[in-house]
Amino acid sequence: MKKIFNIIFISAFVFLISISFSQEKIVENSKAINFSLPDLNGKKYTLSDFKGNVILLNFWATWCPPCRYEIPILEKIYNKYKNKGFKVIAVSLDSDSNSLSNFLKSNKVSFLVLSDKKGELGYKYQVVAIPTSFLIDKEFIVRKIYMGAISEKDFTKELEKWLKE
Repeated sequence: MKKIFNIIFISAFVFLISISFSQEKIVENSKAINFSLPDLNGKKYTLSDFKGNVILLNFWATWCPPCRYEIPILEKIYNKYKNKGFKVIAVSLDSDSNSLSNFLKSNKVSFLVLSDKKGELGYKYQVVAIPTSFLIDKEFIVRKIYMGAISEKDFTKELEKWLKE
């Protein structure tokens, strides 16, 4: 019995390792992974719909204090640059839609908020901490990865560079 357990354990371990190595690596200068996710109303959006814009793909959750701190910063930057070809797509990793809905009722944002209840997209993008953001250029290439809340000054400088490209 112990031998069978060891074989199953080793097989599962090898399987998990092979999955992690077969997954596309998201690093700076790699192609963004396309996806489709719903907003709170159930309308599906696909990342490639926004190709031709500079995109900030932001992974966050309502229960994360640095994420809540970052939301007004993202709103400010978005409002300043939205007419220049800039999009913010905030992917909530909240498993509870009510928490997300309640948060957005009291914290109005004008950028797109999508729901990744199961964390599947977060897994594909190899998000290990939140907030994590990916700056994606007009050609769909990840140009910068930000772990933790972004600095408005540093991000704006980087954003302006890619908006000119």
